[in-house]
Amino acid sequence: MGPTWIAEEKVVFVHPSGKRAAGRIAIASPVQIDANEAHCAIALEGCQPTSGPIIGASPLQALLLAARFIGFRLHDFVSSGGRVVDPGGDDLPLESFFGPLLCDVRP
Repeated sequence: MGPTWIAEEKVVFVHPSGKRAAGRIAIASPVQIDANEAHCAIALEGCQPTSGPIIGASPLQALLLAARFIGFRLHDFVSSGGRVVDPGGDDLPLESFFGPLLCDVRP
């Protein structure tokens, strides 16, 4: 059985090359694996392949890490010259979705 998606946004990723790809940004309900591990699936379809779930010690940690990971990946995408637009072609206000999660915290 696949993940249960709890939040998603249909988007179009405009790559730096100009290539447009219909996609979505999504987070699944976190799943407790054992007493010390939970997984949270994510999707950045049209932007990058997803290699596996985000892992945390609890469902809450896995969910928050998943949201932060998506913010980091979108920041990298936009910083590299990409754009994230809604299906109508307007720029998606990523800051209103991710706030401080949409930032680069690397030194």
